[in-house]
Parts: sequence; C-alpha cells; structure tokens
Amino acid sequence: MNFLKSAFLVCTLFLCLSAGQAHAKADTVALYTEAVMTGDIPALETLLAPNYWHIAGSGHIEDKEHFIESIKNKELVVDRLTITNVRTTMIGGATLMTGNGYFKGISQPAQPEGLMRFTLVVVKNQNREQVVLFQATPVVATPDCRDGNCKIQ
Repeated sequence: MNFLKSAFLVCTLFLCLSAGQAHAKADTVALYTEAVMTGDIPALETLLAPNYWHIAGSGHIEDKEHFIESIKNKELVVDRLTITNVRTTMIGGATLMTGNGYFKGISQPAQPEGLMRFTLVVVKNQNREQVVLFQATPVVATPDCRDGNCKIQ
C-alpha cells in the first residue's frame, strides 16, 4: 500500500513539474518587450527576423540593424512597453497580433509616449519564432479602449 502511495505521489509531482515547465515558457511578444526594455542585444539578435522592420509611434522606420544600433547606442531607451488586449490571427506561416498598451521612453528622433495600438507580425524562421514587424500608433483612450478599440490620435 505504501508503495502505491509513493508511486502516486511521484507521478503527481512529475505531472506538476511538467505543467510548471509548460507554463514557464514565455511567448515571443513577452520576450520581445522584455528585451527592448532591458536593452538585451543578444536576445534581440535572436528574436528579430533578418528582415525585421520597426515602425515607431512617430512613423520613423528602422530595419533590424538600425533598430538594434539605436538601442545599443542609447538613442532608444524604453522605460515601459506593455501590450494588452492582444488579438491574434494566422495567415499562412505568419501570426498577426494587434493590441493596445503603453509606451514610455526616450528616443532620437523623439517618439510620442502613452497609450498605443501595437501591431506585431511573428514568423517561424529556422524552427524559431521571430518578430518580423512591429508598429506603434498613438491612440486616445475611449470607453471601448478596454476591448482594444481605441481612437487614433
């Protein structure tokens, strides 16, 4: 009887640890926002697709090389980047995501801060998810904004 209880306990512990590992795996958007906020260049090198485009809230466009350089040279320092109310759809091998959230930071050229509509496109590249496009659009808070339907500034 004790053997069965012990076996049951070991199996339960194994299942709990396995489930914890599955939940511990962070998604690409969370890894992206964390790497941008912390200035983690090696993570950005891995997370961004070779053909990455970054479109800031000001409309300024940078490719992967220039975006990473702007972070490395402290021309872009992000204090806060949150993305909530994410809506996701698949088109072929690409995942399109849009949500609203908040941006605060300093940059050259200057960017608007505050409430934003974010759009990201994630693709699978060499068995790894990578961000191929990021765009921020300044928006105005409205009662519908809680559901992601904010008005463009």
